[in-house]
Amino acid sequence: MGSYYKHTKKESVDVPYSFRCEQCGKESGKLRAQIVGPVAQINSNFKKLNEKKQAQLNKMAHEKMIRRVREVYQDATEKQIYATDFKDKCPHCQKPQSWAVGGVKKEMYSTPLGIMGAGVIFGLGCYFFSEETDEDVKLRIALMVGGVICAVGLGVLAFNYIKLMLKKRQLAGLAQNLPEIEWGKIQDVIDEGMMGGK
Repeated sequence: MGSYYKHTKKESVDVPYSFRCEQCGKESGKLRAQIVGPVAQINSNFKKLNEKKQAQLNKMAHEKMIRRVREVYQDATEKQIYATDFKDKCPHCQKPQSWAVGGVKKEMYSTPLGIMGAGVIFGLGCYFFSEETDEDVKLRIALMVGGVICAVGLGVLAFNYIKLMLKKRQLAGLAQNLPEIEWGKIQDVIDEGMMGGK
């Protein structure tokens, strides 16, 4: 069996933003949110990609970043949900802002669900690819492996939920000051994402 190499790439774009702190009232000054696209990957038998494959990897990374920017832009402008890429800790008093709750809430489930999905896949893998001949033992091993990984996912979900509730409690009753995001600085990326359709 030959070995293969994993070639990965991701692209990002910086978006300037600022906000007036809801807690101390001071201006944050110019901040930068780095919006990073998911990792693009190509597997190859070679340590170095040829020109065609490298161009394909670059294109995949760029398209993934464009999709991520489009999602972040639409959430912010249409729903007032600000991705966690926009850090809400005030540089002066170190306190959080209420406008960030929507982004935390939106991302609360993604990691735990990914972990639980992996638990199901590993459990099924243990069952179907085990060298064990006894069906009961195979099933117990599969349930144990899948169950442990799913339990970790539930633990992460519980942690995220507690973190969100604590943040909401800390921000209760504050007047919301939405951040000012300089979308014009990445207008070409936004336009490319909107023209790309889905």
